[in-house]
Amino acid sequence: MSPLALHVGAGVLALLALITLRGKGWAYPAFVVLGLLYFPAQTHFHVHAPKCEQLLPTMHVLVLSLHNYAYIALFAGFYWMSWVQFGRSDTRGVWALLATLLVGALVEIAEGMTMTGRGHCRVRDLVPDAAGALGAALLLAVWSRLRRKPAYVRLVRPRAAAAPHPAAPTSRAVVPPRGVVPPPPPRGLPGLYVPPPPPPDFSPGPSPVTPSADTAPTHEVAPREGKAIAARRAVMQRLQTILGRLKEMLQRLWVTLRGRRRTIVVGGILLALAGAGAFVIMRLPAPAPVVTQPTEAPPPEPPPTPPRPLQAEAEGYYEPSYKFAVSDRRFTRLTLRPQPFVTFARTGTRDEVGCADARISPAAVHLRCEFERVGIVVTIEGQFPSRSVTSRLDAPVLNALVTITNTRGETLFSARESFYWHAPD
Repeated sequence: MSPLALHVGAGVLALLALITLRGKGWAYPAFVVLGLLYFPAQTHFHVHAPKCEQLLPTMHVLVLSLHNYAYIALFAGFYWMSWVQFGRSDTRGVWALLATLLVGALVEIAEGMTMTGRGHCRVRDLVPDAAGALGAALLLAVWSRLRRKPAYVRLVRPRAAAAPHPAAPTSRAVVPPRGVVPPPPPRGLPGLYVPPPPPPDFSPGPSPVTPSADTAPTHEVAPREGKAIAARRAVMQRLQTILGRLKEMLQRLWVTLRGRRRTIVVGGILLALAGAGAFVIMRLPAPAPVVTQPTEAPPPEPPPTPPRPLQAEAEGYYEPSYKFAVSDRRFTRLTLRPQPFVTFARTGTRDEVGCADARISPAAVHLRCEFERVGIVVTIEGQFPSRSVTSRLDAPVLNALVTITNTRGETLFSARESFYWHAPD
């Protein structure tokens, strides 16, 4: 995915976040869905099954996770958006926290499926998400508390006084005095019963039926019908007002479009040309890569001459120029590599005495060899005249002082000798 597309996607998500904070319900699910699709879009939707680490964080890992300030800020903003969306609920703080943790878990799974962002799917990465949500919840609670007015400042809207009920008419039976016949009641007066006229054959008519109390209208019917009519009238007036405003807005929009129709036409043409040009550019084949012929490289330099081997590292043995004898044994040779030792010869036998104390450097040699069976100690202190190996058999390669003492420290032999090197047998 190109950097431009990433920036455009981030801008769209930021715009949806602002619209969500304005309380628009459709922007909230759109933000969540597009935010989760933002991760696989970076890898062209090449996903795989995530392998989530379910280990609970220790205290040290918990403290280190709280240093991820970017995710703390992002999920604090998401908690704010969820808090706005659940504004009609009394427990919107709890629902907003649950929504934030759920989206945080989905983000971890998306990162594990695409190896983007932090590239891991771990339970401990939910710690900064929860920290951001709790911090935002605390700040919103403090802000709501500060904006709440005290009880003595709140204004209570007075309720409309109930209409007094009309007093029920009291009817008292007036008993006329004896001998006085009351005149018949006039016809057509409201509230009085008027008997029907007698039949033509002067037969008694049907008995008058007094309307029951259940069918008689009460004094509450008229106020209720009046309230319903008033409510319908208010609704109709409100709808007429809204339609009038909408009509005015459409008229203004039409006048604006008619006044700027030239600008709109030119802008539409330019936008169509730009879209066609972008489409053509995207359909063009990619330019072939320019292949440059490599210039002739200079001839490689000859490898450096390897250093000559050192005489102190050469395997073989060294014969002295003078083969002296001590205690009927003759000193015949000295060996440095691979193990330092001296050799004494006697008729029919040869003894090799190892040197426990041996220090061999490219320039000097120090040996101390103890011959316990004979009771002598051989000490050799020598130097190499030439550090490199020589193939000449007549050139001395080691000049050394050879000293032989007995167990009592008495010197039995001491002389400076020249040694010649020979290849191993």
